Amino acid sequence: MFNGNKLVVILPVLLMIFLFAGGSYYINQTEVVNNEELDEKINWETTLLQTEDSSVLEATWNWSVTPSDGMAGEDYIGVTFIDEEGEALPAELLDDYQLTLKLEEEEITEDGEETKNGIIFSFPNEIEENKTLGDKGSLRVETTSASNPPVRAVISYLHTWEDHGGLQSKDARFFDREFAGKGDKDESFFWVSERFVDLEEKGSSNG
Repeated sequence: MFNGNKLVVILPVLLMIFLFAGGSYYINQTEVVNNEELDEKINWETTLLQTEDSSVLEATWNWSVTPSDGMAGEDYIGVTFIDEEGEALPAELLDDYQLTLKLEEEEITEDGEETKNGIIFSFPNEIEENKTLGDKGSLRVETTSASNPPVRAVISYLHTWEDHGGLQSKDARFFDREFAGKGDKDESFFWVSERFVDLEEKGSSNG
């Protein structure tokens, strides 16, 4: 009778130890990344292809993690086409452009804004009721400039993690950055990264 009682006591204790060890292992294996480190965890797929009539850039992005310090900002993606002389194609040579955000089974489209050196798309990054917006999507930009086709596209990604009054500067590569309600030298709430896509070269970038 003593042995039976002893077994009844030991089994739950062993089970608790197993569950605790398993939970600790899972927590240790779960990667924690904040917004400042997020760029390293964004997966990109990109193509820049030229046909007889046009050149088309297509790209998708997907965050592999959700930042530990939350999602609460506005993000911006700029697209610039570069010609053989290394100059940016003016926006008036871009014929079609669109960005699409993925929200579970729903797709949300965003129009771009033309600038002197390309296109800027702006979109929210946020989480509400366990649904995330802005962490994955796709874009497509097309030009039919047959006389001066691009040989490279530059995708510039400006990520923010604080509320602000919007990006006031109009530079598709974000060299010039001016935010409403923020000081000119305040760089504590954003980062900028760039990806270069050469013509007819399919590539991927894993964060």
